[in-house]
Amino acid sequence: MKGKGLILTFAIALGILSIYYLSFTWYTNIIESKADRELVQRMDSLDSAAPDLSFVERESYQNTFKNSIISRLASDTLDLGVVRYDYNSAKEKEMALGLDLKGGMNVILQISVRDLIEDFSDHSASPALKDILDRTDEAQKSSNADYINDFFAQYDKYKAEKESNLLLASPDLFGNRKNAELISINSTDNEVKEILDKHITDKINTAFQVIRARIDQFGVTQPNVQKVGEAGSGRILVELPGVKDTDRVKNLLQSTAKLEFWEALRLDEQLSNYATNLSQRLMNPQDSAAQSNSLISKLIPSQTNATFFVQLKDTAEVNKAFSSKLGKELLPAGLKNVKFLWGNKTFRNRGGQETDFLPLYAIKGNARNMALLDGGAVTDASAETLTQTFGNDIMVSMQMNSNGGREWYEITKKYQNKPIAIVLDNLVYSAPNINEPISGGRSSISGDFTMAEAQDLASVLSAGSLPASAKIIQVDVVGPSLGKQSIQNGIFSFLIALVIVFAYMIFFYNQAGIISVIGLIVNILFLLGILVAFGATLTLPGIAGIVLTIGMAVDANVIVYERIKEEMAKGKSLRPSVDIAYTWKGALSAIIDANITTLITAIVLFYFGNGPIKGFAVTLIIGVFTTFFTSVLLCMYFIYRRLENGGNIKLGNKWSLNFLKNTNLDFFKFKKISYIISGTLVIISLISLFTRGLNLGIEFQNGREYKVRFNQPIQSNEIASDLAKVFIDEEGNSYQPNVVSIGAGTSNQVKITTKYKSNDDSQEVDQEIEEKIYEGLKSYFTDLNFDQFVNVGESKEGAYGLIEYRKVGPSIADDITYNSFYSLAIALSLVFLYLILSFKRWQFSAGAVLATMHDSLIVLGLFSLLHGFVPFSLEIDVAFIAAILTVIGYSLNDSVIVFDRIREFLKEFPSMSLKDLINKAINTTLTRTLNTSMTTLFVILVILILGGETIRSFMFALAVGVGVGTYSSVFVASYLFYDLMDKKNKK
Repeated sequence: MKGKGLILTFAIALGILSIYYLSFTWYTNIIESKADRELVQRMDSLDSAAPDLSFVERESYQNTFKNSIISRLASDTLDLGVVRYDYNSAKEKEMALGLDLKGGMNVILQISVRDLIEDFSDHSASPALKDILDRTDEAQKSSNADYINDFFAQYDKYKAEKESNLLLASPDLFGNRKNAELISINSTDNEVKEILDKHITDKINTAFQVIRARIDQFGVTQPNVQKVGEAGSGRILVELPGVKDTDRVKNLLQSTAKLEFWEALRLDEQLSNYATNLSQRLMNPQDSAAQSNSLISKLIPSQTNATFFVQLKDTAEVNKAFSSKLGKELLPAGLKNVKFLWGNKTFRNRGGQETDFLPLYAIKGNARNMALLDGGAVTDASAETLTQTFGNDIMVSMQMNSNGGREWYEITKKYQNKPIAIVLDNLVYSAPNINEPISGGRSSISGDFTMAEAQDLASVLSAGSLPASAKIIQVDVVGPSLGKQSIQNGIFSFLIALVIVFAYMIFFYNQAGIISVIGLIVNILFLLGILVAFGATLTLPGIAGIVLTIGMAVDANVIVYERIKEEMAKGKSLRPSVDIAYTWKGALSAIIDANITTLITAIVLFYFGNGPIKGFAVTLIIGVFTTFFTSVLLCMYFIYRRLENGGNIKLGNKWSLNFLKNTNLDFFKFKKISYIISGTLVIISLISLFTRGLNLGIEFQNGREYKVRFNQPIQSNEIASDLAKVFIDEEGNSYQPNVVSIGAGTSNQVKITTKYKSNDDSQEVDQEIEEKIYEGLKSYFTDLNFDQFVNVGESKEGAYGLIEYRKVGPSIADDITYNSFYSLAIALSLVFLYLILSFKRWQFSAGAVLATMHDSLIVLGLFSLLHGFVPFSLEIDVAFIAAILTVIGYSLNDSVIVFDRIREFLKEFPSMSLKDLINKAINTTLTRTLNTSMTTLFVILVILILGGETIRSFMFALAVGVGVGTYSSVFVASYLFYDLMDKKNKK
């Protein structure tokens, strides 16, 4: 055997590296296990000493205890001679776990490209620009193009419709003073398009850097921040494993941190008269009750630097009045540039108690109605406690750059003895009096902060402001308890599946099976080591990818061993049979073709997938290469080494050696019945798809989804009835959520899906829906308040409450739908082309692709037929698309193995009729087909039963797909290939 030294050297080197990278995870798990055991003891002691602690107080103590324990244990250093590291350095390099295994938060942010365009136009008031932007917003609802490309398309369409001579370089659009160095009056539309496109890309890159800087300061272990889609899409993916305070993260991510300094106007006669006049004009003089409910009755004059105080219940009405057309028309000349902004918090009285009154400020800018100074001048910020003041006031201290410091000095000099409003994201945090000019560029913001709020504000100010507003268009929140349960179920089912595969291979192939088991163990070691080395994230579908890798590895071994047995059956001795098996004409062509088709689908999935699905694709891609090295090259090394040392290799026992030996079944006898069965299944599937449809997940139709765990068995119809009473909008319309039980039999978990305000991505609606769910279900959670419910409360029975939350906005839902169908089409097209190149006949490609489409359609039909009737969700989500792509890969593998043998026999038996030749090919590969299918199905069924609810739907699709794929490779693909051949070739 040539190259055995190279194979062994590479295997040893890769093994050492894999063990090295996995050692970080091993060490951190040891430290954290010790910490968890000590934490349980401390919390038990605390519960005994202080049984009446509130949920928040107990959480605070628990976090403090855990941090102190970890800090103490982390001081120990692991010293293995050549390797030396401590806990903190190991933590940075340990295996990254996905949200489904660790809990945490996955967010896709959309940077507003419209804001960037408006900013580039210097906030032009042009009606044409507003019309084009509005048209672009409408087009985006059904478009998969980037916003900027749709904007250019709508601009061209607007010009054609209006027969306008409008140019992008005109002063009404982008030819303003701000862009004088970039755009001249003679710039063409194409030139301006290039400039604007580059500006948008640069600003999105800035937003990405700002978001990443904020996350870095948030202190999350192993965060992942990356851009999604094309450069101009404006989408940023943020993954935060293990994070608990999701509301705090949402605020941190969506805050533009647009800091501005404005003049604050105290209440005077002019402002008072304006408010009175507006109130009278809005009031109906015929309505006697209107006097006591007028606008002026809702505005409480302020003795502070705020203008008015307004009760929270009246803020919407006051907003509507001041922002109305009449409200703007009645502004006197001296107040034309005044705008009204709310304070960031409700007012506290002299006793420090919070009231339900919110301050309203009248603010004014410079001559251009712009802020006196913006936050771009801030270079650093920190949270500080003023211990010398009563109550230990917390503030945010800021340091400005030299230019900002000089401007701030001139502003404070000009506005001495007047209040300056410090505004962040259109909320007034404070409006202090300027007693004297402030030099040195140092200033501070006070605003009744908690320390956490002050630290977050300091973080976003230090990181810089976002160049445009950002909103969350997709979010997945998994509670840590659910993540822990998922990883326990995943690992347990994975180990059981491994034991079954090992036992089966040793039982069926004897000594050769032992070599396969060694190869499988090394394969898993390499796969996990490479995942950690490249910083890839292991997800629950990723574990399924490892399982499928095991299936591929078994397949490669089975193909080789069966080929060796075939050659020995022809009278050859063991060594020549092994030599033939490890050649292209032997087993390698089938193995390589099968692996390449799997690789194609995995790459397509990686390109179009996100989150856990991308993790699945990464695992599968790495698995293809590790499988070929370990199952083919490394096992080949072990076999040849034993043979060269004079040993023998047993390929089975008496029973398995004769299993399906010399079978000569006429499979064409079953052609008619097979077509009838397949046709019937396809027709039933199509009827069900058109009548019952599919249970589409929120990825494909947008909305919000919540998983709630109770501490008692519940009935889903009762939960639905309770929630229907609270899901009523302002117009009285009812939105009954869809509620399904999770798990078989009597369940204590439900999944709640709602379309209530699904087109509104705002955090306010997120909060509103969570409050409605709690209101509808609080009779089941008598010992949990709202905060405990949404943050997963703890009881003697374990964690319960809101354990998982997902949101998908309408724009991202359209893109997911488009990408899913596109990925399926691309995968099938690429495989079709590859098979044409490999097999040189289009009939092979057509037969394999049509059989694969047949398999996919039956899986879809079964999901349509059975959803609502089986004790687990058959939802069509992104994970299902991954399952379909995996089914495609598996089905193609099976077909390719049979077709590879047909291709071989076409050369070996040129005079044999095509029907007999196909029969012979199926018969000779039958043992391989059944062995691979049985081991793969064993693994899938174990994970389906034991792997937990999270992955059950995914594994069900794989189980059906593998079963149907095995059937179609024998009874559909081969028949289609035969029927597509012309009469001359059939003879």
